[in-house]
Amino acid sequence: MRTWCGWKVTAALLASVVATGCAPTAEPGGGATTVAAQGGSTAAGPGPGPWPNPSASPLERVLRTGMRIGDDELLLSPSRDHIVDTAWFDTRTGRYHELPEDENFRSALGGDRALPLFEVRERPDADGRLITYGFASTRVSRATIAQPGYPTTTLALAPWGGDDPSTLFWAARPGRPLTAELSTDQRAVCTLYGATGQVIARLTLAEPRFEPKGG
Repeated sequence: MRTWCGWKVTAALLASVVATGCAPTAEPGGGATTVAAQGGSTAAGPGPGPWPNPSASPLERVLRTGMRIGDDELLLSPSRDHIVDTAWFDTRTGRYHELPEDENFRSALGGDRALPLFEVRERPDADGRLITYGFASTRVSRATIAQPGYPTTTLALAPWGGDDPSTLFWAARPGRPLTAELSTDQRAVCTLYGATGQVIARLTLAEPRFEPKGG
């Protein structure tokens, strides 16, 4: 699954630059409860081989998120112009593959030219967690998702890399999905923080609704 976007495109904007095989850690902060990725260390077992999509060029790095559905771990591969490939990696066999339910990924888009453009994308798994990851077009020191009735999740962070200040964040978390029919005060809210602890931006997680044009 390959996605890209610019300011005029409301598509997925996701990428990262952590070296292959490095297990990310979540940033502490605010007394929040960090939801650990299922499956333990990403260093155990076989490592990923060459990226399965040869057209994803130039391929710079592969991010191992540590987020798993069964033995399958979600990996992200960034390229230029905010393009990212995603793949599932079988931690037992070392093989890449796609999960047929990946169309269940949904996204919430936030920000405008006055604020960082960012997106949160998620899909549920069979254990009731939400496999969640997102992107912001600015440097982020901490990112959280809070939802009434659930522990606040502090997400792991990775810089985009190069001279691009963008940041990727992710976690497997409990909660109600952004596609749920919920009132605004019951929805999850993603908050981004800067280096001094200031709030950079907030996004209430709800799937955009597009009104059909014409009759």
